[in-house]
Amino acid sequence: MAAKKGRSGVATLINGAGFLLAVILVLHIVLVLFHLPSENGLADSVRGAAEPLALFFPGLIQTTNAQLQLLFDYGLAAAFWVLVASLLARVFG
Repeated sequence: MAAKKGRSGVATLINGAGFLLAVILVLHIVLVLFHLPSENGLADSVRGAAEPLALFFPGLIQTTNAQLQLLFDYGLAAAFWVLVASLLARVFG
């Protein structure tokens, strides 16, 4: 019976960081879709963190629906960060 290779701590840390970045982007989507007031400190902080994390994805796919545009812009960025973190975890783990 072959022994399973365990994950290194570096791989777990990289995956966790990618997941955290994706959570910030998804939280921004949820806060905007539920129309949380921008005067709220949490919503403003999440927006401030999500905008630079979205990289080049905002406007990459154009739609006429504002909610769908938000999902494309920040949802693709969240998927990108999870994918990049997963690939880096494989390389360094």
